[in-house]
Amino acid sequence: MEAGSPGIAFPYDRPRPGQLEAARLISEAISEGRVVALRAPTGFGKTATIIKGLLDSDAERVIYVVRTRNEIQPVIRELRRFGLRGYTFLYSARRMCPLLEEENLGIDDFWNTCRLLRLRGECAYYSSLSEVDEDDIRRIVSSKDSPREIVRDLADIGVCPFFALKLLVPSAYVVVATYPYLFRGDIFETVFEPFTLSDFVVVVDEAHSLLNLQSLFEARLSIRDIELAIAEIENYNLPPELAEKLEELREIAEKVETSGKLTRLSINNIREVLEDPGIWRDAAEEVRLEKTRERLEEGAPVSLSVALTRVAVFADAAWKKSVGAYLSRNNNAVLKILPLEPCDLVGNIINNARAAILASGTLPEQNALRTLVCIEKELVYLDVEERYGLIFPRETLAVMVTMELTSRYSMRGTRMYRLYAEYIAETFHATRRSVLAVYPSYEMLRNIHSFLSARLGDKLVSESRDTSVEDVAERVRGEKHVVIEAVAGGKLTEGIELRDNRGQSLVSVVFVAGIPYPQPDDYVEDQVKAIAKRIGEQRAKTMFFEVNAAMRVLQAVGRARRSPGDSALVVLGDYRFLKRGIRNHIGELTRKYRVVNSIEEYRALVKEVAQALDL
Repeated sequence: MEAGSPGIAFPYDRPRPGQLEAARLISEAISEGRVVALRAPTGFGKTATIIKGLLDSDAERVIYVVRTRNEIQPVIRELRRFGLRGYTFLYSARRMCPLLEEENLGIDDFWNTCRLLRLRGECAYYSSLSEVDEDDIRRIVSSKDSPREIVRDLADIGVCPFFALKLLVPSAYVVVATYPYLFRGDIFETVFEPFTLSDFVVVVDEAHSLLNLQSLFEARLSIRDIELAIAEIENYNLPPELAEKLEELREIAEKVETSGKLTRLSINNIREVLEDPGIWRDAAEEVRLEKTRERLEEGAPVSLSVALTRVAVFADAAWKKSVGAYLSRNNNAVLKILPLEPCDLVGNIINNARAAILASGTLPEQNALRTLVCIEKELVYLDVEERYGLIFPRETLAVMVTMELTSRYSMRGTRMYRLYAEYIAETFHATRRSVLAVYPSYEMLRNIHSFLSARLGDKLVSESRDTSVEDVAERVRGEKHVVIEAVAGGKLTEGIELRDNRGQSLVSVVFVAGIPYPQPDDYVEDQVKAIAKRIGEQRAKTMFFEVNAAMRVLQAVGRARRSPGDSALVVLGDYRFLKRGIRNHIGELTRKYRVVNSIEEYRALVKEVAQALDL
């Protein structure tokens, strides 16, 4: 079935309330070139609704972007249910490559090496593309839901999976891709040329992520990278002044005092030291050519990774508009170039697209979304629960606000950490399924954990920067009743599915241990300053901190409410949740709640609620 003809059948016998109505609004908005903000929780069926709206509209080309490779599959599944064959998908070419998969190359090293091997005729997978019919590729792509299986099948017939999938782009009605294909201008142009943004209706899944600019773009350069690049300059007889520039860059980093937070560097100093990014691109290419020659012609066991490539990418990022330079120092010192202004990174894309759909269960409210992202097109804001009724029955959710807890800096200390641990332990003992404890920062997690571990011992699963989502999910599914300690906005509050074999959540309680405002550092300060230039300092501070905190809370709550049959208790562990500002952004959670004044009162009430909701 092809797209573009109104009335394409919805593939489910019983659409959920509001699905067809929302699809009709989406179709009309697309035809009029508007932006649709679709706020729809898990369980509504937003992917099918969006696809129905697209197919009933006059859209000719669609780019549907998702955060991760795993999120491509549900979109493909729905496209197949609608009977559509005119689609393709794209994620990291490095992960698809059957030739270089064992090389452990960075993304830029990968692409440069890939290009070199193609030019030299050294990649049989790429060379074989000319012998394969495009219809054969399309049949493989439309035969399965799983992107990984499709990639494997393409490699099995001897063609490059990435370039085979890219071959379908010009004729595809929908291209399902990960975020970089839209938010990295260089990648977008390379893949979609000669098309421009104005040719596409853009769909952004999990669009609350658009306010987390660091997740959309980041250039990193570690001290170790600098040392390796200096060694390459010496080993391959490149101009010694390049090494001098890198030594100067290393000195800049080593002089900065930082405690793990992002500390500001002078972006102008970085630009003065590195100068023209082209110098570094040329140097990296010389090293790459020589390494490839040594590998292919001499058979030397040479790594194809080139540290100068990372310098070139870093230098190029430093000259972008609206960026800042920062240093973080945990185990190693890392220099970073990060975006500051949502309008430049996100707003320009949304406004230049033919039309756009921004979808999430936790979108900011209409005014905040328009203001922070700089949406200039007419905005249609569609909150499906407000318009069509609740997806999750209100009686399946209980909310408590604790008055003696707070993560306010002036109140932090041993007494408060111990009190948080006592509340969380009482929650665990009152329930039969897992508790998700969400902290504003790793520092809060560590301090409360030290008291909580004395009470719960091996019943704690604590997030660290190296935590594997898969390992946590496996343990929770195995034990069923643990406390998962997570950081707001981290991998365990957004990127994890914890369901049983019936599709219901294994998490019964979300305990928000303090308001998860973005932790203050130089990067947060610079983002607020960038927004303040448009809307004023006080408004920028209020909007930035409250919107981000609210989205983190709602994302965490979403771990416990994955299907309409899920019941959940949400404990807002900070008296400041009753203040008007944050309440305006977390909506349903503070429409009906019970206030708890002491641990004794909480101990009795949490047992009562757990029993009533069968938690």
